[in-house]
Amino acid sequence: MIRIASVTREVLEEARRIHPEAGAVDHLKRLHEKIHDELREALPPELFEEFDELTPDIKEGSLEELALGHAEILGWLEGLFQGTQIAMQLQAMRAFQEAQRKALAEGAPPPEGPDIPGARGRDPRYL
Repeated sequence: MIRIASVTREVLEEARRIHPEAGAVDHLKRLHEKIHDELREALPPELFEEFDELTPDIKEGSLEELALGHAEILGWLEGLFQGTQIAMQLQAMRAFQEAQRKALAEGAPPPEGPDIPGARGRDPRYL
């Protein structure tokens, strides 16, 4: 999915810079369709359904409509990546808290948190 997002970003940036000929617009349409098909294969059905509802199906259209479609795909993918990162951070935090609880129940000293450069000696309530 990261590869698909990278391709989409590059296509969008290129589409903004150029004034393509008809052949180039047709190529962008085929690329848009390929991105759509690859996401269908890469995503779970529920996520693809959400993606498909939020992004336009561009068979005919101008360069501007294609650029808008690519921007919508890119925005949706970036939101998906951010949500995934947050979920992974929450999962790590829960695992750490569970390890602390387990250590306290066993009478051992709780494990230290992740080593964050520059965080030693600072009040943990503030960033």
